[in-house]
Amino acid sequence: MIDKKEKKFQRINVLLHKEQYDKVNEAGLNMSGLIRGLLDDHFSDEKIVFSVSPKVKAVYQSVISNFGGEDKELEKYFLQALDQFLADRTQQIESLRKSIKS
Repeated sequence: MIDKKEKKFQRINVLLHKEQYDKVNEAGLNMSGLIRGLLDDHFSDEKIVFSVSPKVKAVYQSVISNFGGEDKELEKYFLQALDQFLADRTQQIESLRKSIKS
C-alpha cells in the first residue's frame, strides 16, 4: 500500500551547460532537489523570481538581513516600480507612434 503523502517522481533527462553543471557540483547541491525547488518557485501562486546584478543582490540581502524586512513588505514598492516602468514604456510607445505619424 502506498502512503498518500509519498510523492511520485518522474525521471527526466536534462541538458545543462558545463558551467551550470560545474557550479551545482561545486556548491554541493542535489541537482534533482534544486530543479524541483526552482519549479516550485516558478509555479507558485505567491512567488516571482527575477534576475538582478550582483550589486543589487548584495544590497537586497543587506537590507533584508540588517533591517528585518521581508519580501511581503517590499510588495508596495515593487508595485510602484512596475507602475513607473509601465509609465516609461507608455511614453516610449507614444513617442514612437508620433514619429510614425510625422
